[in-house]
Amino acid sequence: MVIDFLKKIDKSSNSTSIIRSEDINKQLNEQYFTPMKISYYMASMFKPVKKKEITFMDAGAGVGNLTAAFIAYICSWEVKPKKLTVFLNEIDGTIIEKLRTNMELCIEMCSRHKIQIEIVIKNEDFISNTVKELKEEKAILFDYIILNPPYKKLNTNTIDKKLLSSVGIKVPNYYSAFVSLSHRLLKRNGQLVCITPRSFCNGQYFKNFRNDLFENIKIEWIHLFDSRKDIFYDNVLQETIIMFLTRNEQKLDDNIVVSESVNDDFSTTQKIKKRFDNVVFPYDKEKIIRLTRDDEIVEKMHSLPCTLNDIEFMVSTGPVVDFREKEGLLRFEGTLFSVPIIYPEHFSNGFIEWPIISKKPEFLTEDVSNANNLRPPGIYVLVKRMSSKEEKKRIVAAVYDSQYINNSKVAFDNKVNYYHTGKKGLLSRNQAKGLSLYLNSSLVDFYFRTFSGSTQVNVSDLKSLKYPTIDILETLGASYRNELPSQEEIDHLIDNLLF
Repeated sequence: MVIDFLKKIDKSSNSTSIIRSEDINKQLNEQYFTPMKISYYMASMFKPVKKKEITFMDAGAGVGNLTAAFIAYICSWEVKPKKLTVFLNEIDGTIIEKLRTNMELCIEMCSRHKIQIEIVIKNEDFISNTVKELKEEKAILFDYIILNPPYKKLNTNTIDKKLLSSVGIKVPNYYSAFVSLSHRLLKRNGQLVCITPRSFCNGQYFKNFRNDLFENIKIEWIHLFDSRKDIFYDNVLQETIIMFLTRNEQKLDDNIVVSESVNDDFSTTQKIKKRFDNVVFPYDKEKIIRLTRDDEIVEKMHSLPCTLNDIEFMVSTGPVVDFREKEGLLRFEGTLFSVPIIYPEHFSNGFIEWPIISKKPEFLTEDVSNANNLRPPGIYVLVKRMSSKEEKKRIVAAVYDSQYINNSKVAFDNKVNYYHTGKKGLLSRNQAKGLSLYLNSSLVDFYFRTFSGSTQVNVSDLKSLKYPTIDILETLGASYRNELPSQEEIDHLIDNLLF
């Protein structure tokens, strides 16, 4: 009976998703329906409570998959509530009829299990209504909230941005806004399950959101997906996680469940328990959420002796944004006044190869508009800011040495990060080669993956790493000449010299 009920809802959602694949409302809101297998797994993360009446909300209801999964889950409880009050928010008016149809099936399901159900569907803007209710202290509080929010960016100076700021929420996009608003609507001990991109786990961009979470809620469970394919009906390219949160105080010695499955195959789910202070380090001002099953990697990294400040290196994002340069300054051929411009395409086995056969101009003419963005000749270590999800390595580093390229100033494109000493090159080629080898190690790459679900490598991520001493970097750099060793050799060198 339950399986047939969920199959009907899932079929309805899938067909609706196909029909609206090119729908402007879907594209505007970046809203993706949750398939029933995922929905039911999310619902089953909730803890049953022995209450006669339960309040429940789905803040981005779509056509009702998550709500239907929650109702099916409640109907499996040994002690069921007498009454269930359901609030559904959905801004897209084109799918409200389908949502109502699916809720009729939910009413029938509850009736069979002798649960009285009241359903309130709001075809309204969740952000503006919730902010208004919070400010007027008229907001309804809930025992359970389930959420698959819209993913789109929250642009500066928009009405939504100002509304959220008025209740102390400073976040960069809609999914973090929905989560922040939703946890404010929980009763004491209330429970929230949400599926979101993993990108908030690290980086300055989401620092305020992470602080907002840790000040207000307790993380109970985080579920990771080994693959980002086949999770939604639609092709969602971001790495995704599910979180189970409660309206409680988080303590350092709390245990958090961390689980992982291959896409939606939950039969292979692996679970471990980790202390909260092993997931969010107490001394970490960035409050990065580090999701790893390998504590040995973390311990090894933390045992390294130096911060970036200790070795007196700095790291910054390349200051040149090519498409913002004045017309005519980017050139395919050099002049007396042009300098190399370095892109990720110039990375080649641990070193920068320039020039190459490229569709992009490889020279930038210096003038007053860009002089401050150019760097003096010298030796730098560059790291790609972006990597594709399918690329073997997240962190890819290379040495730029002006002696081997063009003994002039250099333009580092915005798609690379660069290590320097006060906007000048590093002191020696061996230091640079050693740093590049260290950054290209499996140790650093794996450690980075433990806290970052993003394919972007931020400067803040590189600043948060621990580093070997200058002497060790010199020794590492002296171990090879003009071509990075194989991955096996790199890892062997790192293991022998560092540990």
